[in-house]
Amino acid sequence: MNKFLNLFLKGIFVGIANIIPGVSGGTIAVVLRIFDQMIDAINNFFKNPKKHINFLIPLFLGSIVGILIFSKIIEVSLAKQSLPTSMFFVGLVVGSIPLIFRHAKSKPVKPIYYLASLISFSIVVIISFMKEPTSTSTDIVVTIPWLIKIFVYCMIASAAMVVPGISGSFVMVLLGVYNVILTSISKLIPTMIDGFKMMSTNSFFEGVKYIVTSNVFITLLVGGLGIVFGVILISKLIAFLLEKAFSITYFSILGLIFGSIFSIFKDPMTYSSYSGNIPIFSIILSVVTAIVGFIIAFKLGGEE
Repeated sequence: MNKFLNLFLKGIFVGIANIIPGVSGGTIAVVLRIFDQMIDAINNFFKNPKKHINFLIPLFLGSIVGILIFSKIIEVSLAKQSLPTSMFFVGLVVGSIPLIFRHAKSKPVKPIYYLASLISFSIVVIISFMKEPTSTSTDIVVTIPWLIKIFVYCMIASAAMVVPGISGSFVMVLLGVYNVILTSISKLIPTMIDGFKMMSTNSFFEGVKYIVTSNVFITLLVGGLGIVFGVILISKLIAFLLEKAFSITYFSILGLIFGSIFSIFKDPMTYSSYSGNIPIFSIILSVVTAIVGFIIAFKLGGEE
């Protein structure tokens, strides 16, 4: 039971990280010392199913709880004070850099590794200029093309949920679907509550139908399937790269991290709370939240 609770709590932190743009669930897994075991459990699941189930179930449940509880908080924070919220994310990202850099230099370093960082940084910068502004719409209209888009984009983002240094939610920001997914998550619990009320007052099957046919549930179901498929597909590649090209892989991750900082500053979502000039209070608060985020990530990294 103690082991279950320990993994459950760690899963909550991984889940929270995966809904914050720029913050990597993989990085948090490294900091919490569960990354290697997580990759092993995904890659070698059928070699020892009982062992890996005992590890993955509490981690998965904790991640779901973290996502459901904190999605509404993040959504409201971005709506009310987008710059201080985004600067907290930037602080977390910057604070995680020393940890990633230590991993990158844990083996002999060659000059070409720095070139890999520059290339990966340039890729993120180019994408940030090419992408459409992050949608602020909360309307979800389910169509076949929409579901295909959500499945594919979540599958792509799932790679970032495994790799230390790359944020899955940041990838969703780049792809322009972050707000839609965040809104869907925050609306899921109210939708389920309404469905449960229908089960108790009307018909059980009507309540179930209300939940499973809602746009929110369908969107998250398809997105969740995309994430599961993507994690299974990409985990073997990640394991191979970290085994065969450890240092250059981590130097590439560093480039992605620096690119993510640039993209957060450039994204209109960072300034979406303000119709004109940014108030002095928000600027001061942004400095404070950035420092707090940095200290949290730096301290976590220092405990490794």
